[in-house]
Amino acid sequence: MNNYVITYNAIKNGDRLFNDYETITGKTAKEALKNHFRRDFQRLFGEDGRYADAIIVKGTFENNVIRYIGMYQQLCFKAL
Repeated sequence: MNNYVITYNAIKNGDRLFNDYETITGKTAKEALKNHFRRDFQRLFGEDGRYADAIIVKGTFENNVIRYIGMYQQLCFKAL
């Protein structure tokens, strides 16, 4: 299982930018979001990322520090 950190969450928090980070777990990023929010997501690429409902990165969040795992990459998703 991989850990992911939710850095932007418009589903629970509206469009506010500064919210608490959350660590979620799943085999893939899409599965981790589905398990956490109980809804399906679609991955967004390129310029479509500006319409994302959730942005996550692979890693953990502990002691107010995000520890990235592997190559840093923001994964953008839109709720269906």
